[in-house]
Amino acid sequence: GINAEYGTKSQCYFSPNGRLIANASQFRLVVREFETLQIVAVLTCIDSIDKVLWAPNSQIILTSCFKRGVSQLWTIQNSVCASKLDEGSSGLTDAVWCPDSKQILTWSEFGVRINVWSLNHKRVSYIQNPKLNSDGCAFYKKMAIICERRDREDYISVFQYSDWSLLCNFKVSTEDLARISIVNGALLVCDSHFTPRYLVYDLHGNCLTKTDIYSGRLGLKCLTVSNSEQFAAMGCYDGTCKLLNSVTWSVLKEWKHSVDAVVNETILYVEEKSESGSRFSIKQSKDGLELPLVKANHDDPYLLVGVGLASFSASGRYLATRLDSVPSVIWVWDMQDLSLCSLLVFCAPVVTLCWDPLFSKDKDETLAMCCNTDHVYIWSGSGALALKVPNCETLNGAGELGPIRNMAWSCKGNCLILKGDYHFCLSYFPDYGLLY
Repeated sequence: GINAEYGTKSQCYFSPNGRLIANASQFRLVVREFETLQIVAVLTCIDSIDKVLWAPNSQIILTSCFKRGVSQLWTIQNSVCASKLDEGSSGLTDAVWCPDSKQILTWSEFGVRINVWSLNHKRVSYIQNPKLNSDGCAFYKKMAIICERRDREDYISVFQYSDWSLLCNFKVSTEDLARISIVNGALLVCDSHFTPRYLVYDLHGNCLTKTDIYSGRLGLKCLTVSNSEQFAAMGCYDGTCKLLNSVTWSVLKEWKHSVDAVVNETILYVEEKSESGSRFSIKQSKDGLELPLVKANHDDPYLLVGVGLASFSASGRYLATRLDSVPSVIWVWDMQDLSLCSLLVFCAPVVTLCWDPLFSKDKDETLAMCCNTDHVYIWSGSGALALKVPNCETLNGAGELGPIRNMAWSCKGNCLILKGDYHFCLSYFPDYGLLY
């Protein structure tokens, strides 16, 4: 079943325990029960809400108003503002919860500092010269890893976040650090888009490997890590996806996104539109298959080149990728034999894809996709479906929901939240056996 409710600009989030849904509408935050959509709380913030963050324990919600430099904390039980975090003249650009749900990190403007707010002790401490906002922050066990920039060089600090004592600080050999990720207990560091290099450090600052992927071309565009942390996949600007083994830190496999990747075992799905909606047809051979290439506009600062989207399934069995120069095609790779499992060709560019987060041996892993249209697309090892969503915008008029811009699974994997511009709806899948 589908139930439409009011939201705004895709500001709609499941609580970590999956029992509640929070959606923002200008300065108002509405919290509902997941099962019944009954309103639990209506919270009024001081200004328009820019960011909503559930605490890991699902008991507190943080709302941030960047232009006011203020974050507010709300307790669900009392529906009142429990605390206000005012950044003052330093401004506010980002915020993140610590895993213990007792501390909050906020980033000031221009990378001046990080404010660490302790809810238990009601005090604030500071970390100077941060880099990358929350993208330059990672948590592992009881440690927080923070990227810093000092004297035109990149550093990483490792803190014990219970008391924020410094465990280690070391310089990294990057030109301009772009992203970090914890993989198998080590720190994977990617250099800037202009430097095709990745480095691996242990949490004591020892460099385990330093690899230049190639030279004379742009570097890494995206990075994703499997839940088991056995593999990391790096999307590159040259149109390849490189699979990294977290044991040897070497490139295990390089996939090229071309028709040549299609093998005999690959299942080809091609979307076909009709007056009643869309459906997938299965193409028997790659003969005559043409991928809809989008010509790059070199005046656009966001070039449609390279692999810009990659995501592992919950078990790590599959990897889904999108080549930005062919945005209407999704490639699904099988980790068991490192080959192309399925190729899905859509009529419109794919804007979002997400895997069912709950892995079970009783059902196939499921990939959901949307193309900024009135359809949701579902793929699994058993097949592919195109599902039309009621009340979406059509060519003949506008529905309540509008085209689907984004989506997310519930933590139990039995529901999709479909997000339009100003509304959202819930799509329930109580029995996956009914889909195939």
